[in-house]
Amino acid sequence: MPAAKSNSVLLIDDEPVNIKILSDALKNDYEIIFATSGEEGIRLAQAHQPDLILLDVMMPGMDGYEVCVRLQNDARSATIPVIFVTALGSTAQEVRGLESGALDYITKPINADIVKARVRNHLKYKDVILATSATSATPNAAGDPEANLVAVMTDRQREIFEWVKQGKTNWEISKIIGCSEENVKYHMKNILRILGTQNRTQAAAIQSRPKA
Repeated sequence: MPAAKSNSVLLIDDEPVNIKILSDALKNDYEIIFATSGEEGIRLAQAHQPDLILLDVMMPGMDGYEVCVRLQNDARSATIPVIFVTALGSTAQEVRGLESGALDYITKPINADIVKARVRNHLKYKDVILATSATSATPNAAGDPEANLVAVMTDRQREIFEWVKQGKTNWEISKIIGCSEENVKYHMKNILRILGTQNRTQAAAIQSRPKA
C-alpha cells in the first residue's frame, strides 16, 4: 500500500500538455490538483489550501500576474507559496512576477528534475518556517522567539535584515552588499514571510520590541 502523500501542489496552466508534464514529474511525491484557468485556480487554492502553487504566466483572460496578486490579497491564500512557470525571460518580467508575490521562477521548456528540486526545496523551507513560527508563538517558549526566527534565515537574508534595521532602502542595500536591487527585493519577500510581517517597517520593529 503506497504511503500517504503529505503535501499537495496546485498546477494552474491553460495548456493541458504543460499540466501533464508537471503532474508526471510530481505525482509520485505529492497530491496534485490542477486548474486550466486563473479563476478556477483561485477557487481551488482557497478551497483546498495546497502547500504550493505552480502558476503559468501567459493565460487567456486572467494572466498569472493577476492571479498571483489576487491570491496574495486574500487571507485564505496569502500564505501559499507561488512559483511561476513561464517561457518569458526578461528581467522586467521576472521583477514584475516577484513584485506580484511569487517566490521563484521555473522557465520553459520544463525540466522535470529542476521542477522537482525547486518544489522540494520550497516546501522544505516552508516547513522550517512554520515549525519555527509555531515554536515562537508558544507561550513561555524557551529562548528568544525573535532570535529563533532570525536563525531560520540564510546568511544573505540576515545580512539584508541587519541593513533594513538601520533604515537602508533596497537600492542602498544592493550597493552595499553587491547584488541587484531585484535580488534584494526577492530576499525581502522571504524575510517578511519568515517574520510574519507585512512590510519592512514592521520587520525592523520586531528587533526593537522590549523583551518581557
